[in-house]
Amino acid sequence: MNNSNDNTGIQCLEKERKALLQFKQSIQFDRCGLLSSWAENNQDCCQWKGVQCNNHTSRVEGLHLRGVRMDSLTNRCLEGNISASLLDLEHMSYLDLSFNNFLRQPIPPFLGSLTSLKHLNLSNANFKGEIPRQLGNISVLVSLDLNCRSELDPYDRPYVKNLWWLSRLTLLTDINLSGIDLSEVTGWYHIINSLPYLRVLKMRECQLAPTYPSSLSYANSSSNLSIVSLSSNDFNNASIFKWLFKLKGINTSLVHLDLSYCLLLGYIPDDLGGMSSLSYLDMSINLLFGLIPSSIWNMPNLSYLSLSWNALSGLISFPDNIANHTLTHLDLSGNSFEVSTTLLKFLTQLCGLQELDLSSQNLPFEFSVIMKSLSVCSLNTLETLDLSNNMVWGSIPDMISSFSSLKGLLLYGNRLNGTISQGIGQLSMLEELDFSSNTLSDTLSDKHLANLSSLRTLSLSENPELVVNVSSNWVPPFQLDSLTLGSCKLGPHFPEWLKTQNNFSWLDISNGGISGSIPVSFWKSLPSKLQLLDVSRNSIYGTVPEVSITFDNLPRINMSTNQFSGTIPSFLVNASMLYLDNNKFSNLTTFLCPKAITSLTFLDLSNNLFSGELPDCWMYFDQLATLYMDNNHISGNLPTSTSELQNLQALHLRNNSLSGETLMPLENCSSLVVLDLGYNSLTGHIPREIGNSFQNLSVLILRSNEFVGDLPLSLCQLSRLQILDLSSNLISGTVPACIYNLTAMTNTTDLLPAIGIKGIYASSDSAKLMWKRQEQSFSNSLGLVKSIDFSNNKLEGQIPSQISLLTGLFSLDFSRNNLSGSITPKIGELSSLELLDLSNNNLSGIIPASLSNLSSLAILDLSNNRLTGRIPMGTQLQTFNASQYAGNPGLCGDPLPKCPGDTQPARPMNANQHKEDDNDIFPGLYISIVFGFIVGFWGVCGTLVIKTSWRRAYFRFFDDTKDKLYRTWRKPTT
Repeated sequence: MNNSNDNTGIQCLEKERKALLQFKQSIQFDRCGLLSSWAENNQDCCQWKGVQCNNHTSRVEGLHLRGVRMDSLTNRCLEGNISASLLDLEHMSYLDLSFNNFLRQPIPPFLGSLTSLKHLNLSNANFKGEIPRQLGNISVLVSLDLNCRSELDPYDRPYVKNLWWLSRLTLLTDINLSGIDLSEVTGWYHIINSLPYLRVLKMRECQLAPTYPSSLSYANSSSNLSIVSLSSNDFNNASIFKWLFKLKGINTSLVHLDLSYCLLLGYIPDDLGGMSSLSYLDMSINLLFGLIPSSIWNMPNLSYLSLSWNALSGLISFPDNIANHTLTHLDLSGNSFEVSTTLLKFLTQLCGLQELDLSSQNLPFEFSVIMKSLSVCSLNTLETLDLSNNMVWGSIPDMISSFSSLKGLLLYGNRLNGTISQGIGQLSMLEELDFSSNTLSDTLSDKHLANLSSLRTLSLSENPELVVNVSSNWVPPFQLDSLTLGSCKLGPHFPEWLKTQNNFSWLDISNGGISGSIPVSFWKSLPSKLQLLDVSRNSIYGTVPEVSITFDNLPRINMSTNQFSGTIPSFLVNASMLYLDNNKFSNLTTFLCPKAITSLTFLDLSNNLFSGELPDCWMYFDQLATLYMDNNHISGNLPTSTSELQNLQALHLRNNSLSGETLMPLENCSSLVVLDLGYNSLTGHIPREIGNSFQNLSVLILRSNEFVGDLPLSLCQLSRLQILDLSSNLISGTVPACIYNLTAMTNTTDLLPAIGIKGIYASSDSAKLMWKRQEQSFSNSLGLVKSIDFSNNKLEGQIPSQISLLTGLFSLDFSRNNLSGSITPKIGELSSLELLDLSNNNLSGIIPASLSNLSSLAILDLSNNRLTGRIPMGTQLQTFNASQYAGNPGLCGDPLPKCPGDTQPARPMNANQHKEDDNDIFPGLYISIVFGFIVGFWGVCGTLVIKTSWRRAYFRFFDDTKDKLYRTWRKPTT
């Protein structure tokens, strides 16, 4: 056979030429020109690109139409359908359509009629649906590749329900079904064992059933299996080894074994050491524990070993003859090994080592000592060294320049505390350098970077004492893809050399002490491949120019906490997440009224100088999930186009000057989870249908507005509501008895959903809350807060007894209303309550005894009511200040004055008692007992009873201690 370049003198058959032209007609796009030579006026199809003909018969025997591998399906070479005209190529033995785009159509069943096919490659070609069982009719098939692992959603991949048709393809030597959903397939062990010539088996991420069959025949199993790749299947235990070790000839045939990410549980089997031909072994990201068996080192050809991210323990040790092994790649990261100086000795014997990963192992060594050990045997071969997330300390020594083959040096998350040798600049092959999250203290100059012409990734962030000071006219020899210098000393001026970098996708210069303005040329040269730009937490001022740029991706851009001013340029709308908060921007009309629909999902414009009404252009932001515009001067009502924000989940507009019935335009925003409109001038009633419009609402804050009228009954339909703050309004009427339907407040579980659009952005939201009478910001712990605040309104009537069913409440504030009646006796069932404020109402009756059971109560205020009777005794209620009970003339008892009759008169002794005392046989014994009791018990505890101020101080100490621990656990941010 010949390919199209060697078909000189061969004239193809007309029937087959027409079949190929029909195939071309079914292709809608040919972006790479694969079919450019397929033309009506070109009679000899054997000369067409990608066509392979037989030298003697002129029949088409192969189509080589492999596309170019790229992430975007829309840019694949061929796009369209597979024409049934291929059936006319009766002698075709080779078909490769991989890395094209066939538009999520099923693999055509008619391909099973191409019975001459020996090689079929449909990998990564965007197919969908069930794999046709007709492929089992191609009895001469030798190689089958349907891999789709790298391109499709894990839950929307091609699938197979019955794989038994594969057992009919007995000549198969190579199988790749990676990414195909085989979760419903049974008996896959039997099927594989029925293929006697199999050499390559790849079924990665196929959801293979983990059950090992009770009986399994090995009579027809292959004795030539050399590559087994079954990674990313949940085998749950190590039973996969039972099958593997029983395969015929496996000890001498197997070269490559990948069982990574398989949830393998147990010890590493000793029998692995018997595989004399094995050169590649990857069992990373499993649940393996125990020691590394010494038999591992019996494999003389082992060159690649990865056991990372398991639970292996014991000392890291190697045999004495390790220097004679061919080990080039060793990854033991993320385990629980014991570390001793013996490891340094072994490092001197790893000759020929190219890649070493010992990250996340708590290595306590000085970096120069590690490098000295490696220099003994790996000085000229070592290409990648990863010691990140350890306790490595010291400086970067001069000898680093001797590792001339080094391409990757990763030392982030250690305790490096010295200087960086200029010798690092001699590593001309270095591609990745990461010293981030250390305490290096040095001045990095252009001499450190002078000869790093291959450098693509430079990460120095989180080294607060590291100064980056290069010449203003320095032109780097590299073009970086990623540069992170956050929290290094970069200022005071914007680093001029950054203007030479026009190919980066990731740039972080946050918190770098930069002041002044950013040059216009920097904005104009932003790369189209940008994925992240972070210039936050500096003192950069000035305006951001309008530039013409289109981003290939949807980058995340963070410009927060600076002094940017003026108009927000429209090009920033092309981001996916945009942080512009804490600046001095004043004009957003151009930005908010773009010319086309945007893909923005997160937008933070809080703490700026925006004023006036919002533009009515929100229809362009239909993907927006989170919007912060709090702490500005925005006035008027929300525009009607906000009803188009169907995906909006979090809206923060607090502390503006909004007026009117602002909730009305939001009634179509049914996805809202967090709504904060506090501290505005909103008027009107809370919408009657609020419970129907916002069924996903978890946080509702309308405090400090001018809402009037009754609380709508539909409010009780918000079963997911965890935080309800309607304080400081003009709301009247009663508290609805149906309040118990707020079922998210019946437990202390975090039920707050992640905010964001699937696959783009998902995280916890943040909100400012009144927490224990102080406004605090909650983010990660927001979902744990359960709170109701109706304070400072005009509510009347009784507090419904059903409130006691909301047992997850942490805070309940009904103060400064006109509530009457008694406090429900079941108030003590609110066992999680930490704040209870019922002050300044008209409540009457006694304080329920159950209130004394609230051991978590930190703040209590019942003042200025008409409560009567004795304050119940307990460890909590007596520790509060008397002012928290004041204004209730009928109340008495500690900490208020004693109730009438509390002081009992002493009872006089009678004559018989004197007689008994006189006749006491052991008066000394009784005196000793009484005296010991007084000293041992009443001397401590009695003081707390007698001395009111000490008792209060004692319980207040434990209460404050508990509160501090709670606050620490909650992790609020201010």
